[in-house]
Amino acid sequence: MDTTVPRVAERRVHVVPLGHEHDRIVEPLRSHGADVTYLLADAPGREADRGAVDFEAAAAGPEGSRVDVDRLTDYQRDAWAEAAEFAEVCALPVELADVYDVLGVTTTVAARHDAGEPDGDRLFANVSTGPRIAAVGVAIACMVVGARPYSVEPEVHRHDVEETPLTAGVAATVDLPLYPMDAPTTDQVAVLGRLRERAERNRTTDKWNLIQWARERDLSFLREAGESRTAKYRALETHVLSPLRDRGYVELEDVGRSDTVHLTETGRRVFFAFQHKLGES
Repeated sequence: MDTTVPRVAERRVHVVPLGHEHDRIVEPLRSHGADVTYLLADAPGREADRGAVDFEAAAAGPEGSRVDVDRLTDYQRDAWAEAAEFAEVCALPVELADVYDVLGVTTTVAARHDAGEPDGDRLFANVSTGPRIAAVGVAIACMVVGARPYSVEPEVHRHDVEETPLTAGVAATVDLPLYPMDAPTTDQVAVLGRLRERAERNRTTDKWNLIQWARERDLSFLREAGESRTAKYRALETHVLSPLRDRGYVELEDVGRSDTVHLTETGRRVFFAFQHKLGES
């Protein structure tokens, strides 16, 4: 989880499905200093538009909330009460089996707190504490608004999966939304691979090294760049390094008269996720 120091006026806002959990709901909120927590309580067939949120009712506590408290288990009520001891807690009715409702509510919360904006609050979302469909909705919302999803591993599993499966039977099969991700280009994946290869041999890589290597392999970003050194640098920056840097896949270090390019851990993982593109070129 992101543990960087927040601004003075910035609040840590968490979105957490109120599933059949207790510790995985409460302990991350406590240990990471949540200021505001939105608990997404299941409300099957709720009479509201998908993504609709009544923030005034949510802030009224269990007595004034639109959440059906009688549907909650004792340990879910305890989780709500414990979180309220150290954070402002708002419980929101959400149909957790409806990915679009979860997605809409989470993005609505993000908009209320200007998450992703320079002066907005910092938004986190727990993908571990609700059903799988709720986890997908929360995760997609995080991608849309630039929030930080996190997963919480349990210390103990109550159910012995070596003896019996977790569930039995099939009630329904649900289509999930398609969310187009901006995948790196083939050239960008190739450069990530080059940086990984050199890093594993403890070799530094500067921009000119990448240009020479790309020219030997006829990467597309250099084909119409022109013959001048300046044009090649510009093409590398525009088509490869700038997009990779914006996404946090590479970092540049100013060393003397040249920039050294470093592969980040995220960039390394992205390379493995998209290295199949190198076989398509």
